[in-house]
Amino acid sequence: MRRLILVLVLLAAGVGAGPYAGYLYPAGGQRGGTVRVLVGGQYLHGVSSALLSGEGVTVRQVILAPSFSPPAGSQRKYLLGWIDAIAAGQRQAPPKPDKTEDWRPNAWWDRLGELDEDCLRLVIKDLHTKRNALQETPSIRQVAFLDLDIAAAAAPGRRELRLCGANGISAPKLFYVDVEPHLAEPVYVAPDKPRPESPLVEIVPCVLDGQIMPGETDAFRIFLQAGQAYSFAVQGRSLLPFIGDAVPGHFQPVLTLLDPAGRPAGFADDEYFWPDPVLRVKPAATGVHVLRIADNLYRGREDFVYRIEVSQGWRPYAGGGNPFPGREAMPEAAAAKQCFGLNAVHVMAGTISGAGEQDVFRFRGRQGEIAVLDLAARRVGSPLDGILRIRQADGVLVAEIDDAPASLNVGLCLQPADPACRLVLPADGEYSVAIGDVTGAGGADYRYWLRLGRPVPDFNVYTAKSGLNIGPGGTESLKLHVVREDGFKGDIRMVGENVRISGQTVFRGDEKTLTVQVKNVFLRGMKPCPVILFAEAEIDGGVVRKPVIPADVFMQAFAYDHLLPTSQLVLWTLNRPDDGVRPRDKGRDGTPRPQPKQEVRQKKP
Repeated sequence: MRRLILVLVLLAAGVGAGPYAGYLYPAGGQRGGTVRVLVGGQYLHGVSSALLSGEGVTVRQVILAPSFSPPAGSQRKYLLGWIDAIAAGQRQAPPKPDKTEDWRPNAWWDRLGELDEDCLRLVIKDLHTKRNALQETPSIRQVAFLDLDIAAAAAPGRRELRLCGANGISAPKLFYVDVEPHLAEPVYVAPDKPRPESPLVEIVPCVLDGQIMPGETDAFRIFLQAGQAYSFAVQGRSLLPFIGDAVPGHFQPVLTLLDPAGRPAGFADDEYFWPDPVLRVKPAATGVHVLRIADNLYRGREDFVYRIEVSQGWRPYAGGGNPFPGREAMPEAAAAKQCFGLNAVHVMAGTISGAGEQDVFRFRGRQGEIAVLDLAARRVGSPLDGILRIRQADGVLVAEIDDAPASLNVGLCLQPADPACRLVLPADGEYSVAIGDVTGAGGADYRYWLRLGRPVPDFNVYTAKSGLNIGPGGTESLKLHVVREDGFKGDIRMVGENVRISGQTVFRGDEKTLTVQVKNVFLRGMKPCPVILFAEAEIDGGVVRKPVIPADVFMQAFAYDHLLPTSQLVLWTLNRPDDGVRPRDKGRDGTPRPQPKQEVRQKKP
């Protein structure tokens, strides 16, 4: 009985859940063409379309695959025989045996001859896959195909793709529009069939697509010229940064290049601290090389998706820029000649360009005054593992600051290696701050930005999900997180621009989380609508209003929650009221009409 109750509870939870997209394969396509994208996820029933950010990409059709149960022995033999007949050009169903009582129903099994190659390949793969309940991943077990048309004028670059349909809208997954042509790894073939030769790359630049399954190594053949510089940049972990049920919580791709004689010609397993490697080589020999990609631990599964951008030339390191908006950075050479006061905020930009190098800046202050020092490097993509050493004019060390732990895990960086502090000055006078790398490393990519000066109280508010699935007039809970900076402890009030929010709408004091109720005021059948939320607070006698940053919560390696920011907070209006109010009892804006009071009569004893 307990098992039955548990099953009913899980089924009830699934019925109300919005769709979940676990991965997209391929994770991009060339503009001016059509690409079929395989989506693995959960709660895909009811998905009828997809929403993509930007212009120029449209959804032609959605094909939902049925769930595949283990077939009976005779049924599997029959299906494999029919598949062999299809390969020989006979698509009509062969006669069934007399006994089929134990055969399981499946819509695709009944019409194998009508399936296209991609759908048929899913059936073939399932029939040859040995099932192991301990290794199954329910979150990516359901699959669907999206056929996308990419306009020739579509702007290249990163997009966000969300599944949507009768049950709501999903959190986004990354999809790229490329100018370069794409080449994919060989498609799945049955174990008893000959495997095709590795793909031959004949055009550079290009994009290589693939998936890494358990213990698998993918290989591409590519013709390279001796002495010509080439770059192979992998996107693997960046496509799916946080996997909740995998350790270390993401795909760790490794690239190996073999020369025409089969000897190692290049290897890369990281790009500084980023798990996605970039292999830069100048081949010593002209001819067909072999590029191999695998997981560093030889793990693999369907969501270990990758794309490799192949280009000529030396690909520069992709670091970020000034992380302090509205504040112009002074170059280190000019800043080193000045002595800064603490009555303002100063930003200086520099590079630890050599091993063991230190950059030194000076500032002055009074006893008891607070000096804020905030070094931004790792959080904007620099490999610098920064350290700050603050000394008085006589050389006495006042403070040494290494890592400053983040109050909230936001973004892709797993290493909060940037130092920051609010230093109470022990005496009047001049001070120096020396910037270096903890390990003594340095180079042209080891850039930093230092904010120095008085405290600037500030805050940022993030959502815990970026998609709201609400029926007309209904409400949904939305959890919010706040990050406070430079000691700010004031109240923060939430304001909705095109939705109504209720409940507790103010962060007070040291509160780090807040849950508001978001009401859908739109009518039935509305298209997806961006939700606009603002956070307001009084700082230094004025009101500061900032947009709330949309984000989704993902777990890494069974333990750590991370917020992954997205471009929009989207409201999807479900095609049913979910607040218990009948449609005829609602006004034009979807809100319930006032109802007349009813007299309640008590029964006589």
